[in-house]
Amino acid sequence: MSSVLDKVYSRSPALIQNIGMTLYGMKLYRREYGRKLRQLLEEFEKHSWYSPEEMREYQDEHLTILIKHCYENVPYYNGVMQAARITPDDIRTLADLPKLPVLTRKQVMENRDDLVARNTGRFDRIIGHTSGTTGSPLRLMWDRQVCLVKTVVDWRQKRMAGLNPGDRIAFFLGRQVVPLRRTKPPFWRHNWILNHLFCSSFHLSPVNVPHYLEKLSKFKPRAIEGYPSTMSILAGYLNQRGETFPLQVVLTSSETLFKTQREAIERAFACKVFDFYGMAERVVFATECEEHCGKHVNTDFGLVEIVGGKQFTSSGKRLGRIIATGLHNYAMPLIRYETNDVTSLESNPCRCGRVLPLMSGVTTKDEDITVTPDGRYISSSILNAVTHHLLSVEESQIVQEDLYHVMMRVVPRPSYNEREEAIIIDSLRQVFGPEVSVTVEIVDSIARTANGKFRWVISKVPLGF
Repeated sequence: MSSVLDKVYSRSPALIQNIGMTLYGMKLYRREYGRKLRQLLEEFEKHSWYSPEEMREYQDEHLTILIKHCYENVPYYNGVMQAARITPDDIRTLADLPKLPVLTRKQVMENRDDLVARNTGRFDRIIGHTSGTTGSPLRLMWDRQVCLVKTVVDWRQKRMAGLNPGDRIAFFLGRQVVPLRRTKPPFWRHNWILNHLFCSSFHLSPVNVPHYLEKLSKFKPRAIEGYPSTMSILAGYLNQRGETFPLQVVLTSSETLFKTQREAIERAFACKVFDFYGMAERVVFATECEEHCGKHVNTDFGLVEIVGGKQFTSSGKRLGRIIATGLHNYAMPLIRYETNDVTSLESNPCRCGRVLPLMSGVTTKDEDITVTPDGRYISSSILNAVTHHLLSVEESQIVQEDLYHVMMRVVPRPSYNEREEAIIIDSLRQVFGPEVSVTVEIVDSIARTANGKFRWVISKVPLGF
């Protein structure tokens, strides 16, 4: 049904698309906004200031209820627990979770029907998908409660940044809000009921950026939310011209936000950037507060384990893959779900005083981390320093085919020359070592993923966590 609606939408005129976007916004408003959002948001804002004991009590209570539900209503987990000879009484705290095996993405795909709760009515089931950037998209099932809670934790961060529901917000995400074949503006559509403007990330170009900025000037958003790479395009245009577009806040997600990107975006929009991390699987959510010293893991949304830690030599922190358990999706619960993302947890609390623990600023997918022949792990954040100071490079992308071959794709500006290429090669050799062959490929553009995301690093060497 959704694919049919997508086709109808893509072939409709702009006015009909705006009406369709607003009708969808009305549906979201009824499900996730209004009084129910205000009431639950007030409750979740109190969670941030819980004592550690109060937060553990909240987590244990919700985990106990979830496990009992899975045992009684979810065929997959009933079978897993029967095979392990455990009952819901054996799993009451985060420390008990390792009694259950890790749930992989492949297992979710193979056992999807058995992961859906039998007592969830059709009215309460909402179909969702992952972005599919690491393979085929994963088809998911959400219930109405987890959709509401996700909106609540999202707005908990937005409130930290000075926003309130109803404020004008422009979005630059992965939705194809206008057909790819369109060559002239408008490249955006309105959701009038929520006061949101959805802008196409697929039509940004030097020629089109002025059209976007003109529209934003008329729309007058208090905030813009988008991918770091997309926001960097807008920021780069403004910074090159010495202009600013003042906002209350810029929110970024879905890609690693590099220090240089943050600085450029904050300069262009004369405000702070609030970065956050979430997943369509609805198992983990992490948000920046006003102190900007890491992301708070929203432990009232999902439980996080860091598994298979390795020494990350450049920073001295322990990295591991995120294993997460969502506490609020009863339609298709995912317990100890193994993500493709790696991070580390900070040992010190945040200066803001909130009880939510801090996730390290290094949060990336394992295929975005390169490996040297001597076994060192090099994050995309470190590699970003190779070209960020070169004004002659418009965009770049690093591809590691194997341990001994690294290639950088470069979209050059007119001032790019052989000397700058030599600097790139020398810098990468210093990072990877003399055994690694380094080449540069000049390209006209760097492709985004089907969901509009930019991959700064593509590594084909497994980490072996």
